[in-house]
Amino acid sequence: MSKLWSALKVVLIVGVLAVGVYFGVSRLMSPPSTATPAAQPTKTAKKATKTTPKVQRKQQISLVAVGDSLTEGIGDQAEGGYVGQIKQLLHKKQNLTVHTTNAGKAGDRSDQILARINQSDQLQAKIAKADVVTVTVGGNDLLQTLEKTLGSNNTAKNNAAVAKAQTDYANKLVKLFDRLHELNPKAPLFVFSIYNPIFVNFPNVTSITRYVSRWNEQTETILARYADAHFMDINTAMSHGQYKTSAQLKRLKRSADESTITSLSNQKSVANVLAAESKTNVLISTTDNFHPNKRGYGIFSQKLYQTMMAHDQWAVKK
Repeated sequence: MSKLWSALKVVLIVGVLAVGVYFGVSRLMSPPSTATPAAQPTKTAKKATKTTPKVQRKQQISLVAVGDSLTEGIGDQAEGGYVGQIKQLLHKKQNLTVHTTNAGKAGDRSDQILARINQSDQLQAKIAKADVVTVTVGGNDLLQTLEKTLGSNNTAKNNAAVAKAQTDYANKLVKLFDRLHELNPKAPLFVFSIYNPIFVNFPNVTSITRYVSRWNEQTETILARYADAHFMDINTAMSHGQYKTSAQLKRLKRSADESTITSLSNQKSVANVLAAESKTNVLISTTDNFHPNKRGYGIFSQKLYQTMMAHDQWAVKK
């Protein structure tokens, strides 16, 4: 019985091996076809490509710029600041005809920009029809606050005054942005930061640098509440100018330690130091050591161009 059972096991094992070898050889000689599954997605993809509508882009747009002296273009009268430069840039790189309206006015604070909009039916109509709206705001609001605290060496008092002014500024920004959105809810809003124009001369006056940063943070926070609204930070580039690396900034601060003040005690001391030992920021006009020159406005226009290209629904035909 055991011999018979052993024989049967041998037969079964041989049979299984034979079947396995048969099917293995069969798969090698006639592998399963994969042509049909691979071809199917290709056909589907072709159909999808044919039915996808081509995006039509505008050939001309309207850009309305509202704001202060940085919109007006003070410091670059030849090309009209960033408003004139962005017009040329979009034409050169995108073959776009750009109709611009420059509604910038030197010295305007946020509330004054809003007042000018509300007082001009013509400007309101242009904003309503604009494809793009740009804004420079905040510099004069902060400057007005700093002028009030310039003569005080009481840091706590100055910080409290700036904090209160910042809250007031935030409320004014909401009113300005609300109005622009009300006039034109479809146009994207591109808003520039402010910068520290005296950083190169007073790199160790950290309070000014800190206040500028806080002001920019406030603008960015308010702007984030609105759809299709974009904050463009040019603070570091404009403030530091040609001093770009850590080593360059350290050397600048060391030289300032030897030759300039480290706190703004009063307007007279600031004027005296600027007149005697002014260092040139290559991005700022030497006429007033405050506003950008042509090269400085190039920082603005390049930043605006990059941001517009990253958020380019304004260029699509509806």
